[in-house]
Amino acid sequence: MALNGAMSRPVKLAAAALSSVLLAFLALAPGDASPCTTFRIRSQDGAILIGRSMELGMPLESAVMIVPRGITMSSTRPDLKPGTSWVVKYGFAGMNTLGHDISTDGLNEAGLSVGGLYIPEYVRYQPFPAAARAPAISNLELSNWLLGNFATVDEVRAALPKITVYDLTMPPAGPQPLHWAISDAKGGAIVVEYVEGALRIHDNPIGTLTNSPNFEWHLTNLRNHVDLTNQNFDPLRLGSVVVKPLGQGSGMLGIPGDYTPPSRFIRATALAWSTVPPATATEGANAAFHVLNAVDIPIGAVAQRIPGKDGAAPTLAYEQTQWATVHDLVNRLLYYRTYGNLAIRVVDLKKVDWTGKAIRHIPMPTAMQAEDVTALAK
Repeated sequence: MALNGAMSRPVKLAAAALSSVLLAFLALAPGDASPCTTFRIRSQDGAILIGRSMELGMPLESAVMIVPRGITMSSTRPDLKPGTSWVVKYGFAGMNTLGHDISTDGLNEAGLSVGGLYIPEYVRYQPFPAAARAPAISNLELSNWLLGNFATVDEVRAALPKITVYDLTMPPAGPQPLHWAISDAKGGAIVVEYVEGALRIHDNPIGTLTNSPNFEWHLTNLRNHVDLTNQNFDPLRLGSVVVKPLGQGSGMLGIPGDYTPPSRFIRATALAWSTVPPATATEGANAAFHVLNAVDIPIGAVAQRIPGKDGAAPTLAYEQTQWATVHDLVNRLLYYRTYGNLAIRVVDLKKVDWTGKAIRHIPMPTAMQAEDVTALAK
């Protein structure tokens, strides 16, 4: 890992470009929203599948960014000047935002998966260091740094205490609160949070993460749902009366069905852990997309009232699932689909040429496509 206080021809965001990203987010994103979900499924052939949904109340216009090894990337200082830079050790594929190469979710060629999820009101980052050359990475660019430098969760755990992670805040956009779900091909999984300015690294044996509150709270909340089971309940006998369940699924009776972070955490955990272990990695990816269906937000299901300006009537902003990904950590495959186009696409990291000199992009179609099979009728 090469860290430098100054940059040498790095790939970075220009100050004006970064400002436009945050200003657009402030103008269009509905308050404390962004209800993302991530979870883990294992297949019988040893694959580890990480599912993740990305929700937001504004078009992210994401593309898959292919970042080759050997290029220089950098972080942006709070004053918007060039900050700490590093040379990418591991090539990675990630989902960018508004045309700018900040990965919100990604998989590298070593099998490390990183996903940044919103956690408003529950994080506070570290102060930017006074020492000019002290290694420091902004919260917005931490995913790029992790994906480009590390192969395992243990390496991440060892490296994070050696850097400062600061809040890249842009007036008037305000802070962008994030915590991170990180997994590797060996089965390691952690959650990284910054609470009251202190780094907290939690083992994540459950494999699930959503949004606020902090991860420890979600683990405690699981105890409120220990009665959930994938097995149907037996009929209840009241003397001579036999009360039978109304149908299949009685073991999951009462599973939270709303879109709040605590409910999605419970729902994703229950479904991922009750899924019959798929025989193959491909079947595991398919199973993960089915679990993602349970947290998918159609436009209109979640709305935020936005006050009107100068006496104008309030308007509504709607959350939606922008895209969903499944990372196959062992076979180095990044699957994705979008809200408008449910066809599943895949990037095979084993086939990528990681020796390029610049970041390349793969478009993410957003228009529905349907195959006309009428002529196949016999």
